[in-house]
Amino acid sequence: MTLKTRKTILSIMLAAAFAGTVLSAAALSFMILHPEGVFSDYHSGKTIIWWSVTRDFTSSDTFWAISLFFVMSLYAFISELVYRKVFGKSPSAEMFFLRFFILTLPFQSVRILIPLVSSNYFPLSWEIYVTRIAWFARFAGLTALLNIGIFSSGDMPFQRSGAVLGIGLLASLGITVTMPLDITIPLGNLLIRSGAEYSLELVCLSIKILAVISLAGIGYQKKQKDYYFLSLYMLIITSGAEMIFFASMPLVFPGTLLLVSGTVLFSSRIKKMYQWI
Repeated sequence: MTLKTRKTILSIMLAAAFAGTVLSAAALSFMILHPEGVFSDYHSGKTIIWWSVTRDFTSSDTFWAISLFFVMSLYAFISELVYRKVFGKSPSAEMFFLRFFILTLPFQSVRILIPLVSSNYFPLSWEIYVTRIAWFARFAGLTALLNIGIFSSGDMPFQRSGAVLGIGLLASLGITVTMPLDITIPLGNLLIRSGAEYSLELVCLSIKILAVISLAGIGYQKKQKDYYFLSLYMLIITSGAEMIFFASMPLVFPGTLLLVSGTVLFSSRIKKMYQWI
């Protein structure tokens, strides 16, 4: 993958993050100015806190879900602008995949259509589409984090990053398309409940563990403590991403804090390791 191709991919995702920021900001503004409007009419029996852990849905959950969409879109947009300036001409595969992961966050947090679907502005099929978009972005982001360890070892040339990224996207698409959904259980944050949630939990957990262990293994192999720090920061990033995915009140704030701090620490360590960047 050339630097130009990489920039094109990230630019497209940057535009999507900007669009998500604008749309979610408009939705939040409408909710604040018109609390009795369409967004307050969304009702659901349950909302997910974490996987099978649920609680009763309240009207404020819609506001927090869209707020998370706004925060993640804004963070992805600002982060990419900063990283583009600092790492724009760097061939660092680690930073490319980290930037790719960050730019998947708005797609993982896509909640803008929830109240519109509930109010019958869109058919049920939209709920299924939005749910699959969120899961596809989740798997694509996790596989991007896993790729960091693959390229950090030095055995894989950067030119192969495009092929590796493509394989990860195809695998994510395959999982998402074939993923069973229970359309009889609409939820307050993820719209449609996944029918095989425990299997998905195992897949996500496995990818995260591999992403963390791979960096620790490289540190042991190369006898460099920097990779141990990267492994720790990867653990912080994956923990934060797990907490915010379902957009539930108890976990949103610590999850966002972990995610932001983890990505900042990770990129700072990469810059320190490669002084020529």
